[in-house]
Amino acid sequence: MNFCFEHLAEDLRSPLHEALSFLGHGWGEDGIPVSVSICEKGFSLEKSEDGFSLSYSRKCEFFRALTFLSQVAKTGESVVQKASFSLLCYMADVSRNAVLNLDSARRMIRYLALLGYDSMMLYMEDTYELSNYPYFGHMRGRYTKSELRELDDYADSFGVELIPCIQTLAHLSTALRWECFQPFSDTSDILLADDDRTYELVDSMLQTVSSCFRSRRIHLGMDEAHNLGLGKYLDLHGYRERFEILSSHLSKVNVLCGKYGLSPMIWSDMYFRICNHGEYHSKEVKIPKNIAESVPENVSLVYWDYFHESDDLLKNMFENHKAFPGKTVFAGGAWKWCGLTPHNRMSYERAAVHADACLKYRCDQVIVTGWGDNGSEASHFSTLPTWAMYAENCYNPSVSAREVDSHFAEVFGLTVEDFFALDLPNDALGCPGGKVHSPSKYLLYNGVLGGLLDAHVSTDGPKNCLHAAKKLLDFCDHPEFGYLFAMAAGLCSLLEKKCDLSLNLRNAYGEGKKDVLLWYAQKEIPETVRRVDDFIALFRRQWYIENKTFGFDVHEIRLGGLKENLKSAALRLRAYCGGEVDRIEELEQPILPYSADKDGNPNPTLILNYWSEIASASRI
Repeated sequence: MNFCFEHLAEDLRSPLHEALSFLGHGWGEDGIPVSVSICEKGFSLEKSEDGFSLSYSRKCEFFRALTFLSQVAKTGESVVQKASFSLLCYMADVSRNAVLNLDSARRMIRYLALLGYDSMMLYMEDTYELSNYPYFGHMRGRYTKSELRELDDYADSFGVELIPCIQTLAHLSTALRWECFQPFSDTSDILLADDDRTYELVDSMLQTVSSCFRSRRIHLGMDEAHNLGLGKYLDLHGYRERFEILSSHLSKVNVLCGKYGLSPMIWSDMYFRICNHGEYHSKEVKIPKNIAESVPENVSLVYWDYFHESDDLLKNMFENHKAFPGKTVFAGGAWKWCGLTPHNRMSYERAAVHADACLKYRCDQVIVTGWGDNGSEASHFSTLPTWAMYAENCYNPSVSAREVDSHFAEVFGLTVEDFFALDLPNDALGCPGGKVHSPSKYLLYNGVLGGLLDAHVSTDGPKNCLHAAKKLLDFCDHPEFGYLFAMAAGLCSLLEKKCDLSLNLRNAYGEGKKDVLLWYAQKEIPETVRRVDDFIALFRRQWYIENKTFGFDVHEIRLGGLKENLKSAALRLRAYCGGEVDRIEELEQPILPYSADKDGNPNPTLILNYWSEIASASRI
């Protein structure tokens, strides 16, 4: 459909062309008239005698309104919505190797605006340029100041507030690895509190982001500093309670934020762990008054919860956050950080629960996190249904699953269920529905002869992987997202051969079937190596579509190591079958569950995401 927009603000013209093009619409003088106006709150789209009337209060709502043009044209029914959340933000993790290239960052901004998000965070540990600190983010794909300003300008054109999300205490291991940072490192990933050099570094961080981002909001991190004060700080100052160190550090960083006119937020977990025996989420914990009052009132606390659905627990956590003087922000999860593919169905269903809890317990600031643990293997865009679920609940709290799916398909050209197909590599290997489980990763990297995960192999894996690969291939030609499904299909194709390979070799060896072992060495293992090559090509394509080059070398090392492991296994099997050696020691070791229940049975939901813990029992 072609449209002609009347009374349009000049600064909307360029982003409007991009949005309409993505939605499959055109803009021309002979198009259907759309009269544009400003309203006090929310947006409305109505069909009139000669066209449409569109009113909006914020730019992001203008772009969300565009996604209903076809629906209103077809049904004639008006769409009137207003946001229930004062902040609806997506956080992109660009610190776990996958640093969004500028084209993909702009693409993400467009998607978020069309869904109605008003903000986007860039989670940057050391992936941004700092003057006077050349090793900060060195060879990590860090953003230059000009790149950040360019993205900030682009986001502003779509009405999306780009917010810096950094770390000013912990989670800085990739920066602190360098010799120049050793003098003010407490531990390998925590800055040394109460040291002037630390605050000079933090000042440089804040000066940089305040000069590159329009937003005066900033996320300072400060989460999971479990060993705070137990490294160099302990040597210098003796033992001091973590709470005291954390409070002192936050106070000093907050003063620096004031210097640049920044309004800070921090993750809240450390305050809960301090008074709850190291645990964060609880339906019973109560925050003592002295701990709550230690946080400056201008500092917002971000309650993150990616796991829990119990209303008792959620209620208690929200109520405890209200004890702090500042605002409460909730952070849910779009699960893409546990393996090579997302957990879409689980995070989509959990998003509905968490969005409802935010409404129920009057928390009107919401962040949706897209972490990238252990190298950022899954695509930045693989969890779009979860983004949509939060957006639909924000603008229409009584929304039905059918309405979410209908609007999602209108925007992205695929259904929510279509995107759930990206879960298939895990589903095919026995991942229980609604659980976080990563067999597609740990059986991929399971040692060919070592086989640490052999007790967790699904007997139906090869058959299910073959079926999953065929299903995924149906979506590979999609012009916008086909490459995501191609990568997942390639993973399933590889796992069809690889998932039970080590167990099959162990069984044949135990039964003395040298003919079977030789067949694996001559036929099955070379075919598996070929499929590894095919998968690397698909994975590489996905990476370079979305990210800067830095970081993919990690996956090349891992997959290259898998190939060598396969080739080595074939050589040793040939040697054994030919009588050159009389045993293969790894295959004589007992199979032990990597994780077991109280009765010693293999755990059916094994969360194992770190390559170094999967590939070998030896030190990596």
